[in-house]
Amino acid sequence: MEQLNNTESLTAARETFDYQSRPRNNQVIDDMKGKVADGLTSVAGRLKQKGEQNGPMSDYANQASGWLDNAAEYVREFDPSQVKADIQRQVRENPGRTLLIAGAAGLVVGALFRRR
Repeated sequence: MEQLNNTESLTAARETFDYQSRPRNNQVIDDMKGKVADGLTSVAGRLKQKGEQNGPMSDYANQASGWLDNAAEYVREFDPSQVKADIQRQVRENPGRTLLIAGAAGLVVGALFRRR
């Protein structure tokens, strides 16, 4: 029996967990995206109705409604596999900067948890 080298076994493991190769997970993610986007759209509609009452906060309600509509559209169009590809490309092109950002984020998160 032929043994697999480390690269071949890592490639096989990576393919096992690929977003595109798991249609059930795609459906779950799409369902969650739809629910979140529908909720945001619903809240935006209610805010817009409140904004139409010409109260002192109507401009703020209309602005927040627009932001929520934009957020709902972003959630609907969000593609996890594209985000993964973008992150991988960024890490390959700028490994030093990526390490610095990850280190800084780790320090901030560590400081936040230490204070609790």
